[in-house]
Amino acid sequence: MKINKLQLVLSAVSIASLLVMVAGDNTSSIISVTLCGFVSGVRNIVGILAVALFLIGGVLYAVSHFLPSSLEFKKSLTSWSTAMIVGGIIGLIIVLLAQPLVSLLTGIGSSIGGTSNIAITC
Repeated sequence: MKINKLQLVLSAVSIASLLVMVAGDNTSSIISVTLCGFVSGVRNIVGILAVALFLIGGVLYAVSHFLPSSLEFKKSLTSWSTAMIVGGIIGLIIVLLAQPLVSLLTGIGSSIGGTSNIAITC
């Protein structure tokens, strides 16, 4: 049985939403703190990786333009550097969307009858 990572995350969020619905305020504050820590971790780790990818990709792109155009290595270095820059952009999108996605997922839990006082503000 192979479990997809997305299925695992969605299952964990569903279980957390059900726990909030059943247990009440105490559990909702614990889950709120846990999700806030998760969002902060994602912002820190992915943000640092995105900036590193931008820097390394930019340096490699600049170096690739100094190489002779007949080299095959120049083509591969240019494609590596653009892939790193695109990876940095995707990382920044993840950093920007982490908070709204967690708020949306906890909102889904409260819309099915759970407590509605979970406000994740990190």
